[in-house]
Amino acid sequence: MRDLLRLPRPGARWSVARYVVAGVLGVGVAAFAKRFGRLWTWILIATAIGFALGLLPLFGVLGYELAEAMTIIAAIMALDVGSAIARELQRTAPERSDMDRAGYAGRSTLRGAIVAAAVPVAIISIPAVISAVRGIWLPTCDWAFGIRAYVLLPMTTAALGGAMGFAVGALVPARPRGIRWFLAGVAPFVPALFIAFAALWRFYAAPPVFTYNAILGYFPGNLYDENVELIAPLYWSRLEQVMWVVGVLALISRWLDVPSYRVRMHARPNHRGYGLWFGVLAIAAAVGIRTQGGTLGYKPDAEDIEEALGGRFETPHFIIHYARTKEIEETIGLIAEDHEFRLAEVVAELGSAPSQKLRSFYFADSDQKARWMGARDVQMAKPWRREIYLEHRGFPHSSLRHEIAHAVAADFGDPVFGIAARRVLGLPILASPGLIEGLAVATDWPGGYDRFTPHESVRVLQELGARPEIKSLLSLQFFSVSSSAGYTTAGSFLRYLLDTYGAVKLRALYHSGGDFDGVYHRDLGALENDWRAMLDTIALPPGAAEMSKERFRVGSVFQRPCPHAIAAKEQLADEAMSHGNRNGAIALLRDVCVDAPEEPRYRLNLADKLAGGSDLEEAEALGYWTQLAGDVNHVTSTLRAEAFERLARYTAQKDPAQLARWLDLGTKLPLSDVERRQLDAMNYALHYTGPAGPLLRGYFFNASPVIPAPVWAQFAVLAEPTAGFPHYLFALQRLNQGELVAASAELEKALALGLPGPAFVKNGARRLAVAAYRTGNAAGVRSAIAALRSPELTTGDHLLADDWERRLVFDARPRDYAESLISWFTSPK
Repeated sequence: MRDLLRLPRPGARWSVARYVVAGVLGVGVAAFAKRFGRLWTWILIATAIGFALGLLPLFGVLGYELAEAMTIIAAIMALDVGSAIARELQRTAPERSDMDRAGYAGRSTLRGAIVAAAVPVAIISIPAVISAVRGIWLPTCDWAFGIRAYVLLPMTTAALGGAMGFAVGALVPARPRGIRWFLAGVAPFVPALFIAFAALWRFYAAPPVFTYNAILGYFPGNLYDENVELIAPLYWSRLEQVMWVVGVLALISRWLDVPSYRVRMHARPNHRGYGLWFGVLAIAAAVGIRTQGGTLGYKPDAEDIEEALGGRFETPHFIIHYARTKEIEETIGLIAEDHEFRLAEVVAELGSAPSQKLRSFYFADSDQKARWMGARDVQMAKPWRREIYLEHRGFPHSSLRHEIAHAVAADFGDPVFGIAARRVLGLPILASPGLIEGLAVATDWPGGYDRFTPHESVRVLQELGARPEIKSLLSLQFFSVSSSAGYTTAGSFLRYLLDTYGAVKLRALYHSGGDFDGVYHRDLGALENDWRAMLDTIALPPGAAEMSKERFRVGSVFQRPCPHAIAAKEQLADEAMSHGNRNGAIALLRDVCVDAPEEPRYRLNLADKLAGGSDLEEAEALGYWTQLAGDVNHVTSTLRAEAFERLARYTAQKDPAQLARWLDLGTKLPLSDVERRQLDAMNYALHYTGPAGPLLRGYFFNASPVIPAPVWAQFAVLAEPTAGFPHYLFALQRLNQGELVAASAELEKALALGLPGPAFVKNGARRLAVAAYRTGNAAGVRSAIAALRSPELTTGDHLLADDWERRLVFDARPRDYAESLISWFTSPK
């Protein structure tokens, strides 16, 4: 150990060859290691990393990012140090007598393994200490989680790696020569390479995107889930890893020659048989835990997920594994038809059909999806497996076409992962997130119909000065940009290429991983300039930038303080409210507001929980709402409108004059139709002078358990049957009660009689299309299509009308072949 920590000897000379070797192996780091010893080198590296991480958002304080980053360093360092300790014990053998080193092999192995585990743990603790000190002045929002993450991830990895490195070192000669010298240097890292390969293979060969392994500990699989939880599966996986290491060490002890500290073919006379049996039992325990990995939640495979979901529905082009909840069971036929229709749309856009059936894993909710494959907050696909993973949403599913596009693109993506990736030495290594996600957005056009199209949204981003550069989106810098801005911009650019140059070239671009020159015979800069020129021709409505500020305001997870701690507290607050613990929820949300005082939405959420409490709490909520509504400089019009709505509801019974003022201010804000609809509805009801006026005001401002909203709406219809707005409100209530036929009839009447503005026409037509389609009322769907094509509505509404028209055509055609459908979609209209 003293030799490992040695200081430089005065007058020691170094040969030129040693300097050359040191430069090749690490440009100074290896030279330092040669001169100062392994441990001092790793201590220096750990210290330097601890200080350097302070320059990176989220990595500089105790939290998940720091813990995950350090696990990789911990694994490499621990294997190296552990094996070096074993070899150092071997090198000192000639300096001691056999009596000095005598002892039972089990005890000697245990002592050596403990030292080999403890030293890396101490070294990897250095960045944690530095980050903890830094956390005194930088925000560290959850010290307990940060400490737990660091203990369970890098420190545990360091302990396991050190012990395993010690076992490998006991197998390797202390002074090997020739090829054995090279093998001795590589040997300690073989376990890490094996684990890394196994993790990659599991990601490739099984549905889950999360991974539990001895190096990383736990990785959630994507960067969009903010609430990272260290739960039972992590502990089970760590227990399995401990059993493997204990088993290997026990077997090593069976053949360890204590005086030379080497594994020999024949055990020494003082060896007892305990090591062999203990090793067999430990390995058996590890194997037993691993075989239950799916049930325990850290190693589920496709079969485990299929069994957990329970349902199976097969169509001509899909095998759907679905959760057998009552709602999904009742609508699985509709869900399956939606899959087939969206596939036909994707194939028509890309001109390429999948070469095999696709599999869809359809989960009951985000919690079930997170439990079995990860990706709590996002829908996902694994193109190379031709699989998509969705949680149940209302029909039609908003993300279905996007994920199908990923799966279809696998047939012209790279041959390994089926994605857009540039090749290095013939291997598809440099993945292009911008091409991967941009293609899906371009195919799922325009994505969300309740907002601007991606082309229009990029124009908004230009006005806001927040449009990302295309070049940055084609690299891993994609993940440093907010998902809304990154997906939208990449999707707009690729849609331009699709519309301008066609699907054949876009598929070739995707297959090449981004060879713009080779595919389009123009460089990326020229294509981007053409795209920008196209965007300049798009006219935006007045206030478009302000309308979209809220959508693009929030940056990526790396640009926000304490995202994981805040997400966890918000989830706990929701759970507390659901269990009737209102005070606990309020306390958690107060902590959130302290963690991120600059974020207005957290104050809005806190005010919502405070409302309805004591007079003091209501006054506090009123203060938050008033402050947010009046903050023109720091709060977007979207959040201000929400605050005005809450102020209006609060003052409805207490101060009618103030109610009118709040509504007047709120309706004057630049808002999208979706955002302004509730304020417009309340304002319309407040000032309505027809016979239904008092009943409309009762609907919005006096609804209670005694006279609920559906009763007010029905009385309003009876009072003024020729007015469209009461029918519209009554239809919404019938929809809430699941009465689709009656709701469709009411919505058709409302649209025919007229509604007070485009926001209500839009919502009424969209609701009618879904309700009518689900009840087989094609005439009602066509009425909705006609309303959506109204000139006063947006481009997104007109595209939605086209989508419903295609769906009706799809349903009317034979279902036993897709070729005719593709022909229809691609033919000129």
